[in-house]
Amino acid sequence: MDAALIDRIRSDMAYEFGRVGPPDGFPAFDDIPVARHTSDEFAQLENAHLWPRTWVIAGRAEDVAAPGDYFVFADLGVPLLVVRGTDGRIRCFYNTCQHRGAPVVREARGSSRRLRCQYHSWTYEIDGGTLVSLPDERDFVGLDRSVRCLPQVSCETFAGFVFVNRDPAAQPLADWIGPIAEIFEPFDCEQLREIYRRSVVVPCNWKVTAEAFLEVYHFRHIHSRNGVSVLDNRGAAMGLYPNGHSRMITPYSKQNCQRVGMDSWDDWKLLDQGPFATAPRVPAIVDCTSTAISLFPNIIIPLGRIGFPVLLFWPMDKRSTRLDWIYYAPTAGGRHDWGDGELPQHWQEQRAGFDQIMDEDMMNMTPMQESMESPALRGIPLNYQERRIWHLHEQLDRVIGPERIPSAMRVPQLLHDFIER
Repeated sequence: MDAALIDRIRSDMAYEFGRVGPPDGFPAFDDIPVARHTSDEFAQLENAHLWPRTWVIAGRAEDVAAPGDYFVFADLGVPLLVVRGTDGRIRCFYNTCQHRGAPVVREARGSSRRLRCQYHSWTYEIDGGTLVSLPDERDFVGLDRSVRCLPQVSCETFAGFVFVNRDPAAQPLADWIGPIAEIFEPFDCEQLREIYRRSVVVPCNWKVTAEAFLEVYHFRHIHSRNGVSVLDNRGAAMGLYPNGHSRMITPYSKQNCQRVGMDSWDDWKLLDQGPFATAPRVPAIVDCTSTAISLFPNIIIPLGRIGFPVLLFWPMDKRSTRLDWIYYAPTAGGRHDWGDGELPQHWQEQRAGFDQIMDEDMMNMTPMQESMESPALRGIPLNYQERRIWHLHEQLDRVIGPERIPSAMRVPQLLHDFIER
């Protein structure tokens, strides 16, 4: 996040505060078809054409710190295995022995220089999944080891996170992330430490769950404290990026500016973070706004100088979502010295505050699916402040293929001219 981008965001916020309507030329949105959130047909299209062809976070590079370290990953609905090879490279294989289909490893994580199926001891090496040995090979007529390797999926790292894509010919991760990557650069994400994690099941479609975090239109209605909101949604500066990614930077409210000692919404300065370790290169704008980014399809990250949670939205079926949030923090200055012991008080308070916000959002989402499935909702109208949601749905159609989607469930491609490239 360089000075030019920060200046542009400041200008965008000033414009947002002063506008009396959407900018000239901004398209009028059609209603989002409700069936995209409620129908079996659309869920099946996602299962067939979205999740097998998109990059998702599987874990962190430190989860496989040494050669032979591995962990299993099943959130894409198929059994996968992430392992660091003897060459230091992280790869992802299907956790499926090519003999009778048993899992190659059964533990959630571990370390081994060979991947040996516990059923018949077919054994694979960790650098390419090559089948290197099997008992009684003489009894297999014409067995060709070269075609019995563990199948691989695409696997790359960004900002210390391990991403996987079931498509072995996927677009390179760096190209898929594109220009939004610059926002991560000052956070030194490779040096993060996991602070805590929480996982809940929300009884609504995964898009309904994710959409709650793609706009700040709801914030003062759901998250106010004694009638006071910490953010002012009227000034939110949003950016749409290629491949469905986006950012949303929202200024503090007048009351919150006064609370933290800011003279105005753009009096951005480094605030005293007390006992928290901080990433030293993070710009002051992050301390004095809500700075959130989304990576299509299911990753939302509200960034912070003391660290940040990574929110992941995993569809369990069309009516339920597993929502994970994993809080990471920088390790600058050796300030995380509690080892595996209880979180210190300041982190317990930070956890309680963020979890309260999440619980407020989930309380609002819990009754929505049943309500959406009633005949009363004919369509979902979006406003200019909710354009990140439309951007998500446009990319969904591009990945699935508009020709596969019934015309009544498609969304028009309207935002091309408003994407930052």
